[in-house]
Amino acid sequence: MSDTVRARLDSTTAYLKENGLSGLVAASNAQNSFLESNAVFVLAGVRPIAESLVMIGKSGESVLIISPAWDVERASALARTDRVVGTDDLPSTAGAVAAQLSISSATAFGVGLTQLGHRLAGAIETAIGGPIKAEDNFVRDLARIRSAEEIALAREATRIAEAGYRALLETARPGMREFELAAEIYLKMKAMGSEDNFLLMSASQHNRAVRAASQRVLAEGDVILAEITPCLKGQFVQICRTAVLGEPSAEVAGSFQLLQKAMDAGLAAASAGSTVAGLTNSMNRVFVDAGYGDYCRPPFMRVRGHGLGITSNRPGDIDSKNEIVLEEGMVFVMHPNQYIPKVGYLMCGDPVAVTQRGAVSLATEPMQLDRIGV
Repeated sequence: MSDTVRARLDSTTAYLKENGLSGLVAASNAQNSFLESNAVFVLAGVRPIAESLVMIGKSGESVLIISPAWDVERASALARTDRVVGTDDLPSTAGAVAAQLSISSATAFGVGLTQLGHRLAGAIETAIGGPIKAEDNFVRDLARIRSAEEIALAREATRIAEAGYRALLETARPGMREFELAAEIYLKMKAMGSEDNFLLMSASQHNRAVRAASQRVLAEGDVILAEITPCLKGQFVQICRTAVLGEPSAEVAGSFQLLQKAMDAGLAAASAGSTVAGLTNSMNRVFVDAGYGDYCRPPFMRVRGHGLGITSNRPGDIDSKNEIVLEEGMVFVMHPNQYIPKVGYLMCGDPVAVTQRGAVSLATEPMQLDRIGV
């Protein structure tokens, strides 16, 4: 990731010079969410395990301040900043580094400080000299276009997600508890190198939505829903899948075809230059034409997809109110998951990359209604 991180550091320095700013103070609370950007990871290439900072002066010099202090060896091996400093006193060290880089709170801006605890963020600002203007969208926008290296990692993470789903298909059986099945998915993905795994997986004869696995016992006829979200080297991906334990009914099979049709419509509409709202409306139109227009809103569905952290959550939620323009190289998950009154909630979705000709799925295995023999 060295070239990608270095390019973003250079872009940040150029931004500082163009706008007459003395520096950037970027913070991470060490939480790695697939719905949010991690500013320290984007600007240093390091996923911290506690609250940490990246500080960049107008000269272009960059410093990663990592906590706890004993993590400095690991961070130094990974970081693409000019220097790495370990500390157990983040505010004091931030004040010292700000002085070294000639960063003034009056002419600096911050990213991610709002995600820290109020007392810690206040102490950091006080050590630097006072309140810092927040521009939390800076890193989200800076990293909105994935590099070729990041897209390659996202493809590999998708392979891991697909392997996790195969483990579900191979393991699920009547009498098994949901959490036991979820454990098989976790184990498979962890063994393949996934660093984090966000998983919703549940089953019912008539699902209202997907949820976290519970102690519910699987039964023949269950519709199993899976939202599988592994992370590989800072790239989260997500696949949404539906399987039936036994033979699916004609109603379930027919309803799932609607989701597949909506997914195809979304892929065709998600070209560079189009809006997220336009993409969303293309998917919604499939359900409206089928008579389910009243179900294209909460509580029957939430969004048709979303951005994927921890790099950048751009383009945000895939919904009809989002007017963000898609750009070549954006990566997000598209999932026309939908509640259908006769059969319940069904899921299908893939991570996609935007191209000039439309969106391209990063998955290699078909997104279909799967049957699990009993």
